[in-house]
Amino acid sequence: IGMALHRVAGLARATRAFRLGMRLPGPIVALVSLTLVSWGFSLPVETIGTRFGGIPRGVPAFALPDFSWESVKQLVTPTLTIALLGAIESLLCARVADQQSGQARHDPNQELMAQGVANFVVPFFGGMPATGTIARTVTNIRAGATSPVAGMVHAVTLLVVVLAAAPLAQHVPLAVLGGILLHVGLNMGEWREFSPTHLRHFSSHYRTLMLGTFFLTVVFDLTVAVQAGIVLACALFIRRMSQLFSVELVSLQPPVLTYRLYGALFFGAAAKLDEAAQAVERAPRGMTVVLDATHLISLDATGVDALRQLLRTVRAKEGSLRIESLQGQPREALERAGLLDELAGG
Repeated sequence: IGMALHRVAGLARATRAFRLGMRLPGPIVALVSLTLVSWGFSLPVETIGTRFGGIPRGVPAFALPDFSWESVKQLVTPTLTIALLGAIESLLCARVADQQSGQARHDPNQELMAQGVANFVVPFFGGMPATGTIARTVTNIRAGATSPVAGMVHAVTLLVVVLAAAPLAQHVPLAVLGGILLHVGLNMGEWREFSPTHLRHFSSHYRTLMLGTFFLTVVFDLTVAVQAGIVLACALFIRRMSQLFSVELVSLQPPVLTYRLYGALFFGAAAKLDEAAQAVERAPRGMTVVLDATHLISLDATGVDALRQLLRTVRAKEGSLRIESLQGQPREALERAGLLDELAGG
């Protein structure tokens, strides 16, 4: 009986050890074990120590950056790109953490403010821009993390490594770090998004934007890809919004010509109002043109100019123009431009 109990206790300890090993992140196991193998067998591989001389011990000293107008001109575009990319990465990381942890939804404003404060301070200590990363966050969650305290423990652990274990880090082979980075990169990539089966579920705008940004990232670099992706996204958004705007002829009962406006009348869609102007030019004199703006949700300066040009066309034909059922933003835009007063005075 005693031997059986001893075996059961040993099995329980082995089970606990196995479960603990399963909870350890694979990259950490690979880093420690392969470093020991390289050091124990004196393998002829490059390490952090042979390439860079090791990791400096201690907290970096405070130092003011070297400010100059030339450096400012060179860094404006990369700075904006990194800031935008960091914000997108951090918010995406927080969203993934919300979904996987089941905790309360994060506050995007607090997330970006904290990141901004951190990235404002770290350059004075020789630091690099920091963002939330999906790889470390998902690893934390899978290891049992349930609160932001896990991130604090991660930071404290890195500080201990820098202060106490820096001499040991010089034995880490660069090949091991390269393999870990490759593993993390492959796990972070949502490769199923590139399958034809998955892509066909999305619009051509989405496919063009995603594949174009991916291609530029691989061929050039991330900075070029982000800049081009933003420009392409804006162009596709303008095209999409212009397609959603329409001018519908509701009735033609002389002397009244009624149109209904749908969507956003902005610079990308203002030309569609030319149909109404051409119809007025072909119509008999003295027509009353009515624009039903119930479904007009937005109006910009170009749209106001298009409406003013239509007003001139109508008055040239000795007619009158009325805009009915204006919503909040279009009415405010017309009031600021003075077009409502022109309509009332006509």
